[in-house]
Amino acid sequence: KLQKMAEDLNGAQEEKGPELNKQIVRQIEYYFGDINLPRDRFLQEQIKLEDGWVPLDVMQKFKRLSSLTTDSDVIVTALADSELMEVSEDKKKIRRNPNQPLPIYNEERRKELMTRTVYCKGFPREETTLDMLLEFFNLHGPVENVQMRSFKDKVANKFVFKGSVFVIFKTVEEAKEFLEKDVKYEDTELIKKWQADYVESKRKERVTKGTKKNSNQRKNNIPEEEEKKDEPLPLGAILHLKGINGETTREDVKEKLVNEGLDVAFIEFRKGEDEAWIRLLGENSSKNFVEKVKESKFEICGSEIQARALEGEEEEKFLEKTKESIEKRREHNSRMKRGRRGGRGGRGGRGGKRKGSPVRCEPNNKKTKESE
Repeated sequence: KLQKMAEDLNGAQEEKGPELNKQIVRQIEYYFGDINLPRDRFLQEQIKLEDGWVPLDVMQKFKRLSSLTTDSDVIVTALADSELMEVSEDKKKIRRNPNQPLPIYNEERRKELMTRTVYCKGFPREETTLDMLLEFFNLHGPVENVQMRSFKDKVANKFVFKGSVFVIFKTVEEAKEFLEKDVKYEDTELIKKWQADYVESKRKERVTKGTKKNSNQRKNNIPEEEEKKDEPLPLGAILHLKGINGETTREDVKEKLVNEGLDVAFIEFRKGEDEAWIRLLGENSSKNFVEKVKESKFEICGSEIQARALEGEEEEKFLEKTKESIEKRREHNSRMKRGRRGGRGGRGGRGGKRKGSPVRCEPNNKKTKESE
């Protein structure tokens, strides 16, 4: 009975002919493509075993490929039209063409990818699959990758699709053409913009929110430090990254995390160091992020990064250290404000100082400044 079902399935696949071949090539080239392959740990392990070759019986364990066909001969026939993939002489293994090596992921590569990456919003949040999105976008030009953006639903304890994606087109021209035309998904007009414009708009949005908050604090005469004084720091929100290369800057780290949908409160990192500690906003935000990326390859500026969430005593010590730093900054800012009030027109008069205030040098008194 099972054999009869398999024969019926393969017979139906053969009837699809050229269209099925295109789907198979597209799916396998996605697996071995410039974007997915560096992130796919399982495939990375497989290609190290035998000079890049991966057995077809292993490939048939991939869900999306097996939904297209379970017949190795059908796969081999389809890949005859692929410029990226090779089939072994015995027709039992496939690999990425050695003449098309993976590009090195560095800052230049990251910027190049952004020039052909589009942000797109308006897809149904429920029942939308990656297969559906790949099929949809390939109608508008060949794409290298579609990244479904998601968030952690704390109540359901699962990641939920936001209804928006980042799409990397093959060329800048194809991405531009997609942006310039009206595109609907089902009956919904899609919101489209360059990824760079989306990132910049979110940055300005955060700045605006911060400015409004500070303005309200000033109106009520409440210093920001005092307002937050009794606000507890969230647990499960400290992220530790290790494996950062020497060329990576603090801005690179922040930009990568923001693009991943994280709200970054503070980054403890200096260029040249190989690890960083990031304080995020939101309870369990670091835990949720680590859970999200544990099955894929997480990279910053071309280097694979090990990400983990601080827990237990290690987290307690870090939070205690953070609270001390916040308190020191609060005290420093408070002293600076008192100093400004006393320096000119304050209780000490012009140029006067209060008892216990630090000695202040006149700007042009070089001799006094050098003697300090």
